[in-house]
Amino acid sequence: MTRGEEYTALLHTLEAEPEALSGTAQRALARKKALQKKRCLFGIPAGSLAACFLGFILLVNLFPTFAHACGRLPVLRELAKAVAWSPSLTAAVENEYVQPIGKSQTSNGITASMEYVIVDQKQVNIFFTLKGDYDNLSADRLVLSPVRHGSVIGADFLQPPGTLLHFTVDYMEEDVPDHLTLTFGVTTWVEPKNGTEPPPALDYRDELLLPHTAEEPESLAEFTFTLDFDPHFTARGEVLSLDHTFLLDGQTMTLATAEIYPTHIRFTVEGEEENTAWLKGLQFYLENEQGQRFDAITNGVTASGDLNSPANRSFRLESPYFSDSHHLTMTITASSWLEKERQRVRFDLANQRAEWLPEGMTFTGAEHRENGWILEFRVDNETPRSLTNPWEMTFYDEAGTAYDMGASGMSIVDGGCEVMLPLPGFHESEVWLSPAETRWAEEPTPVTIAIK
Repeated sequence: MTRGEEYTALLHTLEAEPEALSGTAQRALARKKALQKKRCLFGIPAGSLAACFLGFILLVNLFPTFAHACGRLPVLRELAKAVAWSPSLTAAVENEYVQPIGKSQTSNGITASMEYVIVDQKQVNIFFTLKGDYDNLSADRLVLSPVRHGSVIGADFLQPPGTLLHFTVDYMEEDVPDHLTLTFGVTTWVEPKNGTEPPPALDYRDELLLPHTAEEPESLAEFTFTLDFDPHFTARGEVLSLDHTFLLDGQTMTLATAEIYPTHIRFTVEGEEENTAWLKGLQFYLENEQGQRFDAITNGVTASGDLNSPANRSFRLESPYFSDSHHLTMTITASSWLEKERQRVRFDLANQRAEWLPEGMTFTGAEHRENGWILEFRVDNETPRSLTNPWEMTFYDEAGTAYDMGASGMSIVDGGCEVMLPLPGFHESEVWLSPAETRWAEEPTPVTIAIK
């Protein structure tokens, strides 16, 4: 069955209105007409069908009774759930900002279907399904063409067949291309059969020190799709030149630009060369004239770095694109920094001492084991990075030779978290680590900047 036939069948299924939906669709459509101008995103019959399909998504989001009555319709239910985690993507769907794809391939009994994309000038959100006679299926080893500087957030692993999966491709400097070819493999995980002897259990510290050469699961099938993007979507975006200079924790910063896209808003923040620290993180939000607030991205890239320094210079928030905001104000409440004179910390492992430590951190011990050292730290929960590794994953010996940790361990405890760093194959008594940041500063009076 083609995607268009599937949509038609779906609409026929909905012709017999369940009792729970009585009058709901009419009320929702009336409300939609009152709140929005009529839009025409697609000029061909398939586009009209897609717009009708998206109208049902709007009903699912706005009316619990409709969502409940549609619970037996897997496509609608999964589509509604797929964007629920993201305020920006939810707004995009509600405003019919979706491009249906409708491409499917079958290989070795597995069917991969590209369902639709939400795309703008800087980001592509790809929604797809995998179906086959397996308990779970995963898509990984994604290869993209053309290759551009950016990041990829992969789909959820080990999901039941038919789950609507999601790849995000985020571009840093360049724009989204007019088409994207993606190749990925499909794998599954099978519970070991009874009678299979499990490997002997290792102490967690010894596991961290082992070489990380985990065998990749066998690929069940491989798929290649080329997605052509409608210029109506890829041209969407607004760049505001601001060049606003301000003081933040005693450092001179310039808010250079704000870029408003349907999937997010990004800000470019640059520091003066004379500053004593590099900006690593911001705690901030946007607010419009209606009091609507736009906070940090819920899932995806929150900040990206400067290629010429350790600083982060691009910061993200949820998008105000569909909010019809005439005025936007940024409010910065706190910031984190890496002091330029404190890029590395020397540890005397034999005596378990550190020259200094980033704020909110305690060095709780070092243990020399057969395959290297294990270092342990405690991070207070008052530190915003308390739930992430506060150290870079590279360490150095006295001569400055770099080594890779490969992994790290972390556990949540009352009042903060405990971090465990392995130094595999390292047996010297001194080591140098690089902190991700050295201090966190709250603003006594929040910094406010008019964006629009």
